Amino acid sequence: MGINIGDRISTEDHPGSTTVIISPYLERWKLVLLTTWFLAFSFVGFYMIYLLAGGAYSLEVVGDNVEDIRDQQLVYLIVFLGFWAYFEYKIGKAILWYHFGKEFIKLDGDSFSHKRAIVGYGRSNRYFYENMKQIELFETDSSAFGQFFENAYWSLGTDGIMFTYFGKSKSFGRRLDEKTSKRLLNFLDDKIKTLRKKK
Repeated sequence: MGINIGDRISTEDHPGSTTVIISPYLERWKLVLLTTWFLAFSFVGFYMIYLLAGGAYSLEVVGDNVEDIRDQQLVYLIVFLGFWAYFEYKIGKAILWYHFGKEFIKLDGDSFSHKRAIVGYGRSNRYFYENMKQIELFETDSSAFGQFFENAYWSLGTDGIMFTYFGKSKSFGRRLDEKTSKRLLNFLDDKIKTLRKKK
């Protein structure tokens, strides 16, 4: 039997272990807007690829320096497609995450395992308790542009909880608010203590 922590986190106790599932959430209107924007953005990008692949030379160019103008068009298309590919990847990944993603956490007597998966596919990482240090809430700076950009609704978002493992920062709990992060942190702390005692 398990408990729910907020609207996005469910837990389940098993003999010798506990599992936690964190579901993503984005307001429906934002998800519809993001999906519509992604489809329109994809159309524009693929049309630009068509132009780059040869269509640009079929466009009528008026002027004395036709070759120079065509070269400028190609440079513009290449630069545009560089930016397009970056945002296409970021937004496409975010849409897949919001529709099909989940975070899986498994606690047992020895370790903490964490996996981010889309349609069940993802890499699981295992961390042994004795090497986990400074498990705490992730400190956010709302005035920092980088964090503002990462937490915009078209991005995946930052994590709510972090810890140090062999000197490297690790984190989980994507887009959890402070209140839910605290509740999850307290739950994990209690479960880890209980599981380690039973070991």
